[in-house]
Amino acid sequence: MRPTRWLTPILLLIALPIFTLPAFAAEPACPLDVATCLAQYQRMKERPWLGVSVERDSLKRPVVMDVESGTPAHRAGIRKGDILQSIEGKPPADWFAGKAGWKDGDSGDVAVLRSGQEKTLKLRYMAIPEERFARIIGVHMIEGHLAHMHDPVGEQK
Repeated sequence: MRPTRWLTPILLLIALPIFTLPAFAAEPACPLDVATCLAQYQRMKERPWLGVSVERDSLKRPVVMDVESGTPAHRAGIRKGDILQSIEGKPPADWFAGKAGWKDGDSGDVAVLRSGQEKTLKLRYMAIPEERFARIIGVHMIEGHLAHMHDPVGEQK
């Protein structure tokens, strides 16, 4: 038997633990317990969906980081890098927190700051699609909760 024939299986055995290590979560640990977190997601589902991901900049302004194709935000003309100024004249967080009684197809104005100029865009509201909502929750539960659980094996109490 040539040395290269037994070398491959040995290298695989050595490398296997590297490939089976738990993956690092892409998001930080969720500060909420699972039941409270799921209740928050249920409230989110009852609000209109834009189809954007937003992060706060150094001035605490909500900056659009991504716009999904075919979503209400995409159809309204919202772009990556836009700063959400207001929706129906309210700060975005206030609008989302209090937006009740809406229906698919309702619309409102969204003001964005783009390249230093404010633009007003017409946004048609819609509910988040079920499969998209389920995917968001699944990813969050895995990355925000399960990935941060401690392995009790070997831990001393």
